[in-house]
Amino acid sequence: MRDLADRILSRTRKGWIRTKPLFEPHRAVSEDDLAHVEREVDARLPADLKAWLLAAGYGDIDGDLSFRAEWFKRVDRGEAKGAVMFAQDTLGNFYAFTRQEERIILFSRSSPEYAVLASGFRAFLEELERRDFKVMDWVESVALLPYDWDA
Repeated sequence: MRDLADRILSRTRKGWIRTKPLFEPHRAVSEDDLAHVEREVDARLPADLKAWLLAAGYGDIDGDLSFRAEWFKRVDRGEAKGAVMFAQDTLGNFYAFTRQEERIILFSRSSPEYAVLASGFRAFLEELERRDFKVMDWVESVALLPYDWDA
């Protein structure tokens, strides 16, 4: 995971006036911070997600995908009950991991729909990298499935 984190953290984007980092840090993350999050959501975080957060900290990828402590919430209803949300994009969509398989799921903010994006966190970041970190383009290209929050 370190190799992928190093690649992402070293990337830049050309801005209007200057070049800026692809990842904009918000706050460093410690092992204690992650232990606190795990207690709060009553779940173990996937090893790759933990490694990413320890390497990068909380922050934003390309201004569109936000990792913050406050996004970590457990899904308490529906077929993905027990999944844990860990990130949010600029449209308000949430990203979660399932506790058993550690798949990465997108929950639509605007409708009761979802999509499985990747088999794990590393695969999620690798696909995001392959797509040049255009998370909003990715989200718009995904076929969403109905999500029954009352199940």
